[in-house]
Amino acid sequence: MRKLSAQQLAELGAPVEGGAQQIEEWLRTLLRGGTVRLPQGLVELRGGDPVVTTLGDLKRACGVAVETVKQGLRSLELEHWVWLVDGAHTRLLGPPRFRVSISKENLWGSVGRAMELAVAESLNPLESIDYDQLRQRGNISERKRPLRLARVALNWSARIRLANGRQSSPRPGDPFTLAAGSTVRDEEGRASVLPEDLAVRYLGGRDARGSRSRLQLERASIIRLPGGPTGLLEISSQALLPDREVIDWGDDGPWLGRFRPGTPLVLLRRAIYAGLKNVVNEACAGVGGTGAQEWKVVLGVHDCLLDGSIPHRAGRCAPGQSPAVLMKFLGGLGETDSLRRRLAEEYGCTAGAADVRISPAMFAPAYDKKRLRQVGTDAALNSELLCLANKVSCWTQVGAYFRKGEPWPWEVTREIYFTYVDVHYRQNMAGR
Repeated sequence: MRKLSAQQLAELGAPVEGGAQQIEEWLRTLLRGGTVRLPQGLVELRGGDPVVTTLGDLKRACGVAVETVKQGLRSLELEHWVWLVDGAHTRLLGPPRFRVSISKENLWGSVGRAMELAVAESLNPLESIDYDQLRQRGNISERKRPLRLARVALNWSARIRLANGRQSSPRPGDPFTLAAGSTVRDEEGRASVLPEDLAVRYLGGRDARGSRSRLQLERASIIRLPGGPTGLLEISSQALLPDREVIDWGDDGPWLGRFRPGTPLVLLRRAIYAGLKNVVNEACAGVGGTGAQEWKVVLGVHDCLLDGSIPHRAGRCAPGQSPAVLMKFLGGLGETDSLRRRLAEEYGCTAGAADVRISPAMFAPAYDKKRLRQVGTDAALNSELLCLANKVSCWTQVGAYFRKGEPWPWEVTREIYFTYVDVHYRQNMAGR
């Protein structure tokens, strides 16, 4: 657990003697990036090590009353960035037979790791739960079980929507003019905003060539065609697995455009679940049973796309063999292994910077719902049935991780978490 003191909060820019609005704006800016940089290095707010602070530290850092701090937190709390927690809560997951509410907070635990425990209606877990055991080290652990490992084919397409409503697809060689203010990336991956209109020639996919260099087009740009018509050029990607499954990240799809063009990609998909030991038992309290049974409850699904050239860049193999070598390495990961720690140990691949975003969703779209149902109804991942409604509440985290000084990420990852699930007791019907 990494606790931020009042002094550290002040070093992170806490407004001194400011009002609730200044505190809110400071925290919103601080949390939006998903990471904070402390003297000891980059800290990921959603990581496995909780990042915590207290109202008292916030009060001292800002030099204001506690009520002013609470007012500054109020709108963030409503948006699920911050969750005010009273007392000690478990970091991962409450016991089965409870309604589990996952809070997306950054001040009392890492994002999505602090759980609010609330007794579900018509269920009485008190006879089978020892609450003191929830706080014992080692009784609650987070695990990630591999579900899928595959090569990914990333294809790009473009569409032009004119102001008169007509649509068309540009062909390689077609000329048009990008409007001033359009965002583009150069061949080194650096993003820039055009200071003035720029005539380009379309090369296919997301590529175009200006008068001096090759450019990568961003998601949407205003353009002018030869002859004067204006419209919107939209760039979209499609990530395909060998069995033709489409990785549909919806509005998060453009994050895949951060990879270097032509980079071979590898998908590692894992189920995220919590294991509870010495917490839940079939027997009533004090009546038989060893208490050593482990209960499992799924939290969400993790889709991770990795640069398949990592082994080659580490000098381990030829370029053509690199994706296969990486897949073999990923296939050996255990449920408790940290992907980034193992990559650093094996290939010296460390993250010097990260860009992380959190997106609460009222209801999961079709792709996310399918992924959550896949793990929520898997008896190997859950000791009790998850009751999933047709409209599944969830939230996502998407992030890109970069080597120091490099504009291209070596990993783009997306995680889906349940906002809450109803966990119902499942009786063993064998032999009946």
